[in-house]
Amino acid sequence: MAVALPGLIGVALGHDLSAATAALGAFAVVYGEGRPYRVRWRAVSVAAGVMVVAAALGAAVGSAVHDAASAGGSALWPMALVLAMSAFVAVAAFVVDALRIGAPGAFLPLLAVEIASALPAAGVPVGRIVVWTAVGGASALIVAMSGCMVRPRTPERGAVASTIAAVDALDRARDSTARRHAAVKAVHAAWQCLHDAGIAGQDHPLTRELLEAQDRCVTLLHGTVTTLDADGEDLSRRVPSPRPTVRFRLARATPLRGRSALIVVRLLVACPVAGAVAMGLGVARPDWAVITAAMILHQGPDRILGTYRAVHRFAGTVLGLVALAALVPIDPTGAALILVLAAAMAGIQAYLVRNYGLAMVFITILALLLGGLGSPDHLTGVTRDRLLETLIGVVVAVVVLWMVLPASYRRILDDADRRVATTVDRLEATRDRCEARELYRGLEFDLHSATTAALVAAHNDPEWTETRWARHHALNESGYRALALSGT
Repeated sequence: MAVALPGLIGVALGHDLSAATAALGAFAVVYGEGRPYRVRWRAVSVAAGVMVVAAALGAAVGSAVHDAASAGGSALWPMALVLAMSAFVAVAAFVVDALRIGAPGAFLPLLAVEIASALPAAGVPVGRIVVWTAVGGASALIVAMSGCMVRPRTPERGAVASTIAAVDALDRARDSTARRHAAVKAVHAAWQCLHDAGIAGQDHPLTRELLEAQDRCVTLLHGTVTTLDADGEDLSRRVPSPRPTVRFRLARATPLRGRSALIVVRLLVACPVAGAVAMGLGVARPDWAVITAAMILHQGPDRILGTYRAVHRFAGTVLGLVALAALVPIDPTGAALILVLAAAMAGIQAYLVRNYGLAMVFITILALLLGGLGSPDHLTGVTRDRLLETLIGVVVAVVVLWMVLPASYRRILDDADRRVATTVDRLEATRDRCEARELYRGLEFDLHSATTAALVAAHNDPEWTETRWARHHALNESGYRALALSGT
């Protein structure tokens, strides 16, 4: 709806297909998914602003590159787009990881940069791209908030229902590590949802339901301690604290030895290299190689999961190009093109978290149709270039993933555990109640970070992680014991 409404209205009012670029701003609707309406408007508004900035950056750089190419300028001009995309995704990925925003993270803003950079070559002026992106952002906000007057508690009900379902699944398979992880994650996500809704500390039916589900989850987890499994220490019979402030989370991510810094380093190595290799092999637009490398690396340091994402990225692109080839003979234009783009966006929304490979099918269709405002004129050449750029991005990303700071998970776990120990020591030493309250809130955040670091280390190097597990487990126990004594 967020994609279709502004596009169809624009076409109906006599605007040309540049109205389709409202889809770039409509990407913002995804960032309101599952959030209570009390905070959803703010999340979607911020995302819409980011999309406008991303589209403006991509359009400005793309226009300069297109003008230089038309005037017979240097063949190195496309490298400006490569560097702009690399810098943008590095900053965006740092913020997303620091704030723990989760999927789709920095992907959609970078996709907006990439698509907007292609639009000047299709004859769309920079100003028009920015205006229609802003219109799409407004559409995203209206659509995202459309249910608040009719069913204002739908997001909270959905979060609690998902938790109950996850706990029921755990009850049916208590030995499943995946279901333990899913149940604990669902409990924490639901509490954050209720905190955002302002009812976590109230005697509300949803709060009571969630407390009952949490109590069942703790009971099921009790006594199921498994080697290299942190679930038992990641949940207790207390209401988790709300997430810390934005300033706190950004400050926690600034150390150069941390996880967020590692993501930035890998992106700043892989993206320019992928773009440069694509240019060296004669690809006219190396941006797809850059976005391929970025999307594999921006979601975290886990090398195993990153490698899976690389396989999904390539396979999804191939299938997307096959689907695009089936659409080219139809040559959707006008309202038909808008509806195809809206359907592609719906597919991205449905599968981006559940199955990255299937999401890539829709991403490929949307990027190529929107970037050219219609079917490609030379499908064979576009297909060849996209496959080559995808392969380059995948290879570069996987090499960087395994070769650049390959043992970083060890340092990240050690630093996370050290931070927990430091915070616990400060809690024992302080007599200031206000300071203690902030320390408790920070401690819970640090404990989650330490658990995440431990699971990533265990996934990538279980033998080494087992040598650190006793210390990690003891620190987490002391941290959660301190939280239990806090009464929060």
